Amino acid sequence: MIQRMLIFFFGLCMLSLGIATTTHAELGTGTLSSVALVLNRATGVSMGFFVFLTNFFFFVIQIIIDSRAILQKALRQLPICAAFGLIFDIAMMVTSFVAPETYVGQIGYVLLGTLGVGIGIASMVFARIAILPPEGVVLAVLGRWGGSFGTLRMGIDIFLVVVASTLSLILFGTVVGVREGTLIAALLGGQIAKRVLIVWGRLFPKHRVLD
Repeated sequence: MIQRMLIFFFGLCMLSLGIATTTHAELGTGTLSSVALVLNRATGVSMGFFVFLTNFFFFVIQIIIDSRAILQKALRQLPICAAFGLIFDIAMMVTSFVAPETYVGQIGYVLLGTLGVGIGIASMVFARIAILPPEGVVLAVLGRWGGSFGTLRMGIDIFLVVVASTLSLILFGTVVGVREGTLIAALLGGQIAKRVLIVWGRLFPKHRVLD
């Protein structure tokens, strides 16, 4: 249990740092925080708060797909979502030094951040202590209809980018916070998570979550 808790906490921190790094690269933000960044720019309210609301939205979707053990899911996921919002705001402060001066440097930090996001997602899913609602939606779909973890996760990322772009156009008349860095995160985040899950499975074969 202690080992799983450490893997989970590692994943949560990596996810937060990955998204924060991508955001500071100034080529857009991570997909999970894309809607949060737009709403933050519109209201001035903490991005971490809107990240929590984004997770809550996916929690509702997860319950619609699989309504079993609602209270248990709420107790296991929603406190983690609140903690994630707080850790995310801390990660934004910790990575505030990220300020690349060249486009190549920006792309490099986006790739580094996306790697962190993929490692974080896979680690939290593998630990099986609790998961964030977007991954909960993926696992609910897998359990009910089947599919590929990486492909489904990428679908959620693309959905978030579309929503963020639409909100940005409505609120500002232009696209804010969604750029090539966001696209890179959307296309690569889920695929990285899929491969990291395989690595975790090889390191701990008795604890494998997904093939």
